Amino acid sequence: GGGDIVTREQYRDFEMTFEWKVAPGANSGVMYRVSEAKAASYETGPEYQVLDDSKHGDGKNPKTSASALYALIAANTSKQVRPVGEWNEGRIVVQGTRIEHWLNGKKVVACDLASPEVTTLIAQSKFNQWPGFAKEPAGHICLQEHGDDVWYRNVRIRKLATP
Repeated sequence: GGGDIVTREQYRDFEMTFEWKVAPGANSGVMYRVSEAKAASYETGPEYQVLDDSKHGDGKNPKTSASALYALIAANTSKQVRPVGEWNEGRIVVQGTRIEHWLNGKKVVACDLASPEVTTLIAQSKFNQWPGFAKEPAGHICLQEHGDDVWYRNVRIRKLATP
């Protein structure tokens, strides 16, 4: 019930590493390139899903399960989530329109947000109602509050040179 945690600074190209764990059935996420121009962070920023895949309903859909590019791209077969209550290592790399999601040392999502494939996925998703979704060249990073017990630690953000 504390609300989202949002960085003061905005980031364009960056690498973020963090550890996360969830309580049984918990849901959260890390959104990035979030704009303050909209009412909610999820209207502008893509999301690295943080979730208990085994007990939360979103875990049944690969596109909304842990480490996915939420509601757009499922994690690949390298995905290995540790059991609930254990720490997972997350990593997000953003350079230009290219993004990567990593989980426990394995790259599980890689895409270009400006590609025709991702543009089509966004147009066919719930995000199509927000024309600016995933279009911000820079923005805040947001740890999403969803009313569940979720823990983050060792959060580090490193700016990268713009390609």
